[in-house]
Amino acid sequence: MQTTWDALASSPEVYVGDPRRGRQELDALFGRFSADPRGGTCVEVGCGPGRMTLPLAERFDRVLALDVSPAMVAQARSAAAAAGATNVEFRVVSGERLDGVAAGIGNVLVCYLVLQHLPSKALVLAYLREFARLLAPGGEAFLQVPVLASSRSARGRRLMRSAATPLLARLSRDPARDAAFRGFRLTDGELAAGLDRAGLRVLARLEESTPYRHSHDIFLRCARIEP
Repeated sequence: MQTTWDALASSPEVYVGDPRRGRQELDALFGRFSADPRGGTCVEVGCGPGRMTLPLAERFDRVLALDVSPAMVAQARSAAAAAGATNVEFRVVSGERLDGVAAGIGNVLVCYLVLQHLPSKALVLAYLREFARLLAPGGEAFLQVPVLASSRSARGRRLMRSAATPLLARLSRDPARDAAFRGFRLTDGELAAGLDRAGLRVLARLEESTPYRHSHDIFLRCARIEP
């Protein structure tokens, strides 16, 4: 994943969302749940070049911004420095998990336009477990998750895509064709089971259509299930 996203960081194409819409999309994410979280520590999972990081820094006392790509983090750190945001800490994580981040650190966790790029079911489920680990008691996670349509044809397409993506990526040498960009879609059932096993309780759930075939977006507001 680091290799793919470092390559995409230097591309003239925009692969991380329109940087001019970061604040608007963050406000819309919270607004879907009539939420306005502020103060404390926010963990941003998948900060990319930092298009949401600065708006988060205005809301929270501290932002811990994580990404698998050193090149993306370098861009985000430069933008934060230019804006004078001194309450942001950036860390590069392996991508296998959110390593090096202490458990229970986040009053709020935000993950937007990230899970859709993880290349396998196992990784998406691992990230859900990590979200629960990082949340403080009483903390909340605000997530966007693309979910596979509930049809046989959608499942068949997922199977074919999983098999074809590695070959197409090798032939094209285009990082936007890598599994680390094209991602993996859970089904609704897989998502529900994954949240339960991760120890995340869904406080609110919204479903929205997308322009992509065979999938839709799920927006979640979650809390950690306390033992």
